[in-house]
Amino acid sequence: MITARLAKPVLEHEEGLNHLLIQIHPPEKFEQAVVRLIMPEGIQAGEAYGVFEADGSGEMLLHSLDRMNELLVEIYTGEAIPCGQVSLCIVVMYTDLQGNADSEQLAVQLMIAQADSAETEEPELDEEVVNKVKALAGPAGAAARNGSAGNGFLDCTPKKGITYDPYYTSELEKQYRVDGGGAF
Repeated sequence: MITARLAKPVLEHEEGLNHLLIQIHPPEKFEQAVVRLIMPEGIQAGEAYGVFEADGSGEMLLHSLDRMNELLVEIYTGEAIPCGQVSLCIVVMYTDLQGNADSEQLAVQLMIAQADSAETEEPELDEEVVNKVKALAGPAGAAARNGSAGNGFLDCTPKKGITYDPYYTSELEKQYRVDGGGAF
């Protein structure tokens, strides 16, 4: 059985970000499963969190089906896409030791809307999904994945750009500069 919930029911039509929590309750007789996301045009899957093996094709291979598996997948829009209701499809293909296969699918409804629209009100958040995003995708989760220790704070300060002006002269340089102006 598959269940899925979105962090918010709305995705901005341009440069939007959302998270999809997928919970898979596998049937008893199967040993592994492959999870595939089928996205509408213009929506991409980003980073995914959970216990799985990625095969490079966008599919996620679950080796351990002895318990419920959770996957947290980032979904986003880059370029502007048409607004309206769309469906994301989650397909799970199970395989047992003898090679027998079974599959199930789940469609998740998502509203694509303009971010700056006046009639758009603040979407209601699914707090459980938001907390999982903070735990898995936040600095503590990143430190655990990378094996590095973090201080628990996310550094959001913008990087300082260094600009170089080839004609800039400091006050000391102006004071002590000796310009050569004659022939030797």
